[in-house]
Amino acid sequence: MTPALVLAGWLACAAAAPAAEIRARFIGNMALQLTDGKVTLRSDFPYESGYSGYMTWTDALVPPASGETLCLVTHSHRDHFLAALAARHCTRLLGPADVTAALPDRALKPESSAAFGPILVKPLATPHARLEHYSYRVEWSGLAFYFTGDTEDASELLRQRGLDVAFVSPWLLRSATKGGARIDARRVVVYHHATGEAVPEIQGRELPRQGDELIFSKE
Repeated sequence: MTPALVLAGWLACAAAAPAAEIRARFIGNMALQLTDGKVTLRSDFPYESGYSGYMTWTDALVPPASGETLCLVTHSHRDHFLAALAARHCTRLLGPADVTAALPDRALKPESSAAFGPILVKPLATPHARLEHYSYRVEWSGLAFYFTGDTEDASELLRQRGLDVAFVSPWLLRSATKGGARIDARRVVVYHHATGEAVPEIQGRELPRQGDELIFSKE
């Protein structure tokens, strides 16, 4: 199916869907589980627990999925993705080629857009460590999310308009707002922070702890 047909089909479904409440659980690093009660999205998960000194996790931090699960992975570093666990946690998988090779029969291609039930994902190539790396804009039942991943370049983030939630690393938050610039998002949530890390309170940023639940809606 071409990207244009994917988008047309998703728009037809989205037009009939009311704005949703999306509940999220912070698992660790850049791993979040979001659900509308019907489908589930997991970002940068499953990853290798404790890799490079980053956050450990156990199954107790991962709520049961609601319906099918899309794993949305920015890149292949092991603090973001561990291929050996992908089959257990992902119904479908979207990410760079060295990520989707773990589950080729479940992979979505990172084209101009990809649909997963009520979710429309727009992969955006962003630079990081000479790897294939994507940031993602996700449109989901009236809400717009942006997952930056590990990129050090804030230009794509600052081009985004009308975001409800921007998930950003501490270093990208500092870079994006340097000189007084602002991220066009109602909420800015920091992820991939170290436990106890002091992150400047820029633009009302939220700093979840592992296991925290976040609720997103238009209200």
